[in-house]
Amino acid sequence: MRSSTKNIFSILFVVILIGASVYFIYPPAKSTRLGLDLKGGLSVLLTAKGTKEAPVTEDSMEQAMIIIRERVDKIGVAEPQIQRQGTNNILVQLPGIKDPQKALSIIGKTALLEFKPVISATEDKIELGETLMTGKALSDASVSFDQMNKPKVDMKFTTEGAKQFEDITGKMIGQKLAIVLDGKVMSAPTVQTKISGGSAEITGSFTVEEAKNLALVLQTGALPINLEISENRTVGPTLGRDSLKAGLIAGTVGLILVALYMVFYYRGLGLITTMALIVFGTLFWGLIAIFGKAYLWTLTLPGIAGIILSIGMAADSSIVIFERFKEEVRAGKTMRMSADTGFKYAIKTMLDADFVTLAAVVFLYFLAVGPVRGFALTLIMGICVDLFTAFFFTRPMLAYIAQFKFFNKPLFLGVKEAGR
Repeated sequence: MRSSTKNIFSILFVVILIGASVYFIYPPAKSTRLGLDLKGGLSVLLTAKGTKEAPVTEDSMEQAMIIIRERVDKIGVAEPQIQRQGTNNILVQLPGIKDPQKALSIIGKTALLEFKPVISATEDKIELGETLMTGKALSDASVSFDQMNKPKVDMKFTTEGAKQFEDITGKMIGQKLAIVLDGKVMSAPTVQTKISGGSAEITGSFTVEEAKNLALVLQTGALPINLEISENRTVGPTLGRDSLKAGLIAGTVGLILVALYMVFYYRGLGLITTMALIVFGTLFWGLIAIFGKAYLWTLTLPGIAGIILSIGMAADSSIVIFERFKEEVRAGKTMRMSADTGFKYAIKTMLDADFVTLAAVVFLYFLAVGPVRGFALTLIMGICVDLFTAFFFTRPMLAYIAQFKFFNKPLFLGVKEAGR
């Protein structure tokens, strides 16, 4: 196959990919999943604190992740992000949430439900005995109302839990049985008779909303480890929109300024750079949209910083290629030969520089936590898209245009003398 035919096929291949990218990008307002700092919401870092009874293990952390995810799903937050950070941290990000305090109270709640006998009760405190059964025996929890229209939480036990509860109440007729949640006595009714049927209720002076939250955490079960909120951050929706707007303006202005500079300095070659940057930007945006849909990845403000830095790297690649091309022209080689040999020498420099940067950001991605990983990931994607654009668009476009006579004009190339 002739080289000119290969160049045409390469350019057509890129055009097809651009079409696919546009498909994933459209509509722009919905194609890209935005992170907390761009959309607003709540970010919570939970740190596991181990005890002798509940040590921090890989299994306990994974189980805690599952329970937290179930709680978040029941809250009804769209596009939540729940990730492990290191060995004993869990990062929970809830974009667009309207009630951060409610989410905080539900996410970090231990939900340790215990049934204990009341040994003695005075005005100052209730003395309790050892735990007779825990919330592990529950199968469901829901909210209902008593005869006074006060909210209460109805509990249903598992088959084994129902039998256990029946045995306990059968031995405690006439005694008080305390229902304790996270160390707080919710109610301590006197057992009138053996309770069978596998159900019980929690009554107390709480609101309907509090009853719903209590039922929610009981449905998901108790956390296997003690999680403390070591950091929480709330970002308002207005601040998020402003950050997004500023990031988009910075990226657009940067792209335009780079394109104008390349046209001014490299003239006709700068037009190729402008087209390459358009290709680069479209493919890059399409890749971000695909990552968001396939892996639920969200774009954050540090991620936008990585994108803007990638634009500069893409322009650097064109500069390396064109400067080497101009050196070949000054040496008296033909345009087609200069385009071919110039790219071969330039790509070595590009690969050396890009692989050094790539190695650094790969390590940054795996060692960093939080939004910094978003910066590293967008930079990794930017480097890959830049190399792809250089190989499959800039090189064949340069070689294809080099066939035409107008390409021999020094004014087009931005050099004083062109090879004949």
